[in-house]
Amino acid sequence: MGIRPAVAADHAQVARICLLTGRQGSDATGVFCDDTALADVYATPYLHGPGGFCLVWDVEGEARGYVLGTSDTEAFQRWFVETWWPERVADHQPVTVDDGWLLPSAADPERMLGPQLGEFPAHLHIDLLPDQQGRGVGRMLIEAAAGLLMRRGVAGVHLVAEVANRGAQAFYPRVGFVAVGRTADVVTWARGWGAGSELRSEHSLT
Repeated sequence: MGIRPAVAADHAQVARICLLTGRQGSDATGVFCDDTALADVYATPYLHGPGGFCLVWDVEGEARGYVLGTSDTEAFQRWFVETWWPERVADHQPVTVDDGWLLPSAADPERMLGPQLGEFPAHLHIDLLPDQQGRGVGRMLIEAAAGLLMRRGVAGVHLVAEVANRGAQAFYPRVGFVAVGRTADVVTWARGWGAGSELRSEHSLT
């Protein structure tokens, strides 16, 4: 077992991992309009889009987790809205779920853009199947992604995690992220590296 770059053969398993962890860390099967919608927004585009990367946690030849994202959020967002999503939108109709949680509007041209991009232009997502959690794999994946982004010359990375996902909210401070923004539903976490990369959490989050 170990970390390796994703290959084309990992596409279906990456989508599956996204689905099985897509509801605040638990199984999202049957929650959305179809079981491919979540991955088409939050996982598989990173195997294709500008600046995209995907590192998988391989166990006996099968991906059991991943960290994926892009080193250039702004360019990736343009590509997603102009190219990726228009080719898939007909397959995914807007829906709500019983608890009121909504699949965000993937067509929103501002969805991935925010004030954090100046300092932290990359963003990432990380997911592990339940049987791989609690083993230090998440930390290893984060460090591998940080190394990849540093080699690309990127100054820092951010991510967005739902407030309801308590596991995620506890995890990110342990791997060097600091909260830099918050709404009622999500917290934006960021991590830089090198000289001058120290961050301060928003006062309201301390």
